[in-house]
Amino acid sequence: MKRTLLITTTLVAVATLAGCALFYPNLGSNETPSDPMDPSPSASATPTPTATETPTAAPKELAKPRVLFYEIVGTNLQIIGEVVNFAEDGGECIITFYSGNTPVVMERVPAEHNVSTTQCFPLTTALSRLPKGMVDVVIGYESDKYAGASEKFEVIIP
Repeated sequence: MKRTLLITTTLVAVATLAGCALFYPNLGSNETPSDPMDPSPSASATPTPTATETPTAAPKELAKPRVLFYEIVGTNLQIIGEVVNFAEDGGECIITFYSGNTPVVMERVPAEHNVSTTQCFPLTTALSRLPKGMVDVVIGYESDKYAGASEKFEVIIP
């Protein structure tokens, strides 16, 4: 009996640890999926400067933000959003509330990379700041490389 209990306990412990390795395969790694696999520097020729180059801002790639969750909790509205087409740190999510076509409240929250998406920090805003009735909400995203906005979605403010 003791032998069966010992074998069962050992098998459960091994399965648990193996499961941890599956869920956290890169624990402690600072690399993200977009980091190169070969960190060796490549040799490049030094460019020769041209007469007059005027720097132009490169167009930003399209961000595709969306609402993950929203809920009215007491006297507050909480919204969580994400950007689904890339994962990066350093950007901002912009949540704009509209009454008709007029923006009434705009909030900015930081964003950080998740496994395969960019997660917006939760936004909590007081219901007293918003007009009662139907309010349209748009989640936008801006960073040095990306910019974009979601479609409007409706929230009923009590």
